[in-house]
Amino acid sequence: MKRLTIIAMAVVLAGCSGGGGQKGPGAAAPPLVVHAIDSGTFQENFNPFHLEGVNFGSTGMIYETLEYFNKLKPGEITPWLALSHEWSNDGKTLTFTLRQGVKWTDGKPFTADDVVFTFETMIKHPELNKSAVELAGAKALAPDKVRLDFKSTSYAKLFNISGSTAIVPKHLFEKENPVTFTNPKPVGTGPYKLAKFSAQLYEMTKNPDYWQPGKPVVPTVRFPAYTANAVQTGLQQGEIDWAGAFVPDIDKIYVQGKPETNKYFFPPEGVVALLPNLTHPVLSKPEVRQAISLAIDRDKIVKVAERGYTKVAHPTGIPMPGGEAFLPPAYKNAAYKVDVEKAKELLKGVDPAQLKFQLLVPSPFTDWVNAAQLIREDLAKVGITVETRGVAFQDWVSKVGKGSYDLSIRATPAGASPYFQMRSLLFSELAKPVGSSATGNYQRWKDAASDKLIHDYAATDDPAAQQKAAQGLGTIMVEKLPVLPLFYSPAWAQFRTSKYVGWPSEQDPYAMPSPYTSPDAAVVLLNLRPAGT
Repeated sequence: MKRLTIIAMAVVLAGCSGGGGQKGPGAAAPPLVVHAIDSGTFQENFNPFHLEGVNFGSTGMIYETLEYFNKLKPGEITPWLALSHEWSNDGKTLTFTLRQGVKWTDGKPFTADDVVFTFETMIKHPELNKSAVELAGAKALAPDKVRLDFKSTSYAKLFNISGSTAIVPKHLFEKENPVTFTNPKPVGTGPYKLAKFSAQLYEMTKNPDYWQPGKPVVPTVRFPAYTANAVQTGLQQGEIDWAGAFVPDIDKIYVQGKPETNKYFFPPEGVVALLPNLTHPVLSKPEVRQAISLAIDRDKIVKVAERGYTKVAHPTGIPMPGGEAFLPPAYKNAAYKVDVEKAKELLKGVDPAQLKFQLLVPSPFTDWVNAAQLIREDLAKVGITVETRGVAFQDWVSKVGKGSYDLSIRATPAGASPYFQMRSLLFSELAKPVGSSATGNYQRWKDAASDKLIHDYAATDDPAAQQKAAQGLGTIMVEKLPVLPLFYSPAWAQFRTSKYVGWPSEQDPYAMPSPYTSPDAAVVLLNLRPAGT
């Protein structure tokens, strides 16, 4: 069966934002100061293949994807470097028609060879295949046509293929080892190019030859290095125009009586879960994980640690509202309840001396640090001793990715449908050996039933069959507890409308509003226009 999918061409993102009639930037267009992540210093790394240390903006602002998927509007796909895609060979072959006239910032033309090279690099270096896409080959059919072949039916992996893979220039990357190359002087097709870099600040300026005429309007984007405490001060003093931070008392610290200009938007982006390292001999026991889950007061975590900005997750982990069709009927109304006595009963067969764990959290994420303390207090009530340990962000990314932890807290993005979140949480091919960096399934869950359901979902484009597979995965989440969902992950976004307007909102959710979400942050920048226009 051959399935043809043609996506309506939207060169200037028509319909994505309510701000039509944008004007080109004037000489006085001000810079935008952005805080993407708490960090005392930056590393000079702009290689979009890398799992760790790569700076925000590398994907989206500098390097672009073939298509853009709006996670706030499942099913909405916008052409980007590709104008259309076509499936054939029962979902094992995908052909892209590329946009013509696009140039790299060094003046070289963007062609099919760049796309082929990007995907061939992922085949040659599997450690760079972030989403474990089962690529079999890539071939240029013409300067504007590329064919990708897969080992298995891959309908459901379109987002991983075209929505999250940044395309790099062959003529530069073929001279380097992509695994170790830090790419200090990036050359991309995106709306911005790197202008300056230091450990305390990097700056991007608009690409004057960008393929979207008249865009971007914002001429300069600055990324200063802010620690968690400094960003609170920066927001209070008006130093930061766009931030992705947890703010304990946002009306007092940030809004400050200026709701007309100091705005925020926190749509759900996925699920924050407690990850048990399943290679740990005690945490691998289902009864221990069940006892831990029963002891945790999630309502208190949401109220105290998250300041009520979000909601307790559904036990399946499926984002709600919006995911109702993917809930298993038997657990549609499932909800968490604290049961200390039942938790103690489940732990009776476990040596109390073995119930001692370290809970690793990124110290800049103050809400997670507070959540970890509450979890420690809850688990103490059932005889489990937890030492909470806060570490630097990059250290936490490395340790969790390599499986060097007992318990940790981590968010999993939702993606274009619940499948992407479930695949990231449960797919065994993402479960790398301890010591090797993983891009998902950090708890190292290996389960044949989970893998079959993930493959079943990917093997069809029938919505009913996909929903059935997702329901099976939801059942596994509830009954086997491979991870312990806590609450929905808000997409933190604070932005000021004093310089620019056109930001995403509940009324116009054209992109995730957080500056740390890629490639959405670039889409946001492309939709901004000067205040007063």
